[in-house]
Amino acid sequence: MKTLSLYVLIAFSLPAFAQTPSQASPEQAQKAMLQQAQFMSAMFDLRKSRLGFEETISAIKAGAEKRGWKVGPVQDMQVQLREAGVKDAKRMKVVHLCPAGANEKIAKAGAGKTPPLPCRATVFDGKDGQLYVTRMNLTNLAKTLPGDLAKAMAEVGAEEEALYKNILE
Repeated sequence: MKTLSLYVLIAFSLPAFAQTPSQASPEQAQKAMLQQAQFMSAMFDLRKSRLGFEETISAIKAGAEKRGWKVGPVQDMQVQLREAGVKDAKRMKVVHLCPAGANEKIAKAGAGKTPPLPCRATVFDGKDGQLYVTRMNLTNLAKTLPGDLAKAMAEVGAEEEALYKNILE
């Protein structure tokens, strides 16, 4: 009887081990990629600059300083990409800046459970030859958050929009 039970157990267990995990169909993979692209376009603000490359960086820094923001270094990513072996790296600089008190405001509204803001903008030459600035879209992000946190994020987003108003299209 024990032997029969063992054979029955093995017989019913083998199909479970033989099954392979299902893979997404091409349609499912395409749908997932589209959803990811939509999420990325909602989370990031990508717009053309009205100014030249260095003028855009200078205008962002000057506008931030005028508003009392914390302005950090400008990181030249083109140099770093070339050092990493990317031969055709286009101009790209990351400006580190953050509205004064923004992270504290967000942390307080999120009861200390909210990660710090990325606080940077990337200025770069696009493949189409146009100059772009990309950054987190805090206004859209605020729409996904609850209560006081949404209000605080929307306030910081409005401060950012004011900074970029005359720089971006």
